[in-house]
Amino acid sequence: MVSTIEQRYLDLHTGSAERWATARDIFPDGVTHDGRRMSPFPLYGTHGVGGVKWDVDGNRIVDFWTGHGSMMLGHAHPEIVRVVQEQVAIGTHLSMSSDLEMHWGQLVQQLIPSAEKVRFHSSGTEATMMAIRMARAYTGKTKVIKFEEHFHGWSDYLAAGGAGLGGIPQETLSTMIVLPPDDIDAVEQTLQRSDDIAAIILEPTGAHMGLEPIRPGFLHELRDITEKHGVVLIFDEVVTGFRVAKGGVQSLYGVTPDMTTMAKILGGGLPGGAVAGKADIINMIEGGNDPDRRIAHNGTFNANPLSAVAGIKALELVATTDVNERASAMGERFEVRYERASHEVGDSGVRDRHQLADLLALEC
Repeated sequence: MVSTIEQRYLDLHTGSAERWATARDIFPDGVTHDGRRMSPFPLYGTHGVGGVKWDVDGNRIVDFWTGHGSMMLGHAHPEIVRVVQEQVAIGTHLSMSSDLEMHWGQLVQQLIPSAEKVRFHSSGTEATMMAIRMARAYTGKTKVIKFEEHFHGWSDYLAAGGAGLGGIPQETLSTMIVLPPDDIDAVEQTLQRSDDIAAIILEPTGAHMGLEPIRPGFLHELRDITEKHGVVLIFDEVVTGFRVAKGGVQSLYGVTPDMTTMAKILGGGLPGGAVAGKADIINMIEGGNDPDRRIAHNGTFNANPLSAVAGIKALELVATTDVNERASAMGERFEVRYERASHEVGDSGVRDRHQLADLLALEC
């Protein structure tokens, strides 16, 4: 039996339902990203401005997750629109180095404490793949520690401990060690048992973009223990970089990792990723005096001019405005108003929770 809230969803989104019926013959599950798998069907969008977007049925949607977390400045920010339009007119990909990539990299160095050197990619998954490869090449060790439910993209290694592991050889998964978060004793015991651990990687606010938080003190403990054992500490700041603070979690809590991975806000709404960190680790791409340890790294769209101009403008705005403080304040306001709206719905005895969304949208 269809509930009232389900029927309301069906009634409001007939156009999305029709498109999904077609998309299922084109894409697995009818979508191009696991995060867009929705029941009974996903929504299809048309455009967005600032903090709102519209679907194909004309519904106006307050967007609390702009661009999968990549667009803290909102949809269609006029300054980013302007620089992207200007760049499209003079070239989107010149297959050459550019002043733009240097400016973009210098902004990362300016904002991120750990960024002695930078290497650009096109996504967060690429960045985390490169980070653990650099750590292995640098240390000469093979194993990497990650934590339960911490997400680092869909690569064979870093998917360990998660779901959807089809096609990944057990030999690959065996190089990963998955530990419970927030347990420094478990980390210590693991490092004492094995001298073949190259790195520890984590989401520094906790799993699922901080929905399962860890103690900030755990970051300090990890920094101490990795330095003691000669293990590379990697902060995956794909989500938190430039968001929780201009310099990410590492600047907020005063813990500088050896390496940092970034994407999302980095690209200003276009594809972009990066690994930054200690120069001697990032320089494994150069190889030094040992060509067998050199890391080959290509990527057609690495630091392409279009992503670079969008990323430059986004990071300039992060650096020179109060966008981080405003985002934090809005998050706190959302929390307070969500509680208020929840109580109003609960106190009224309403059974259909769609009224919660209505009240919350009015509050926002």
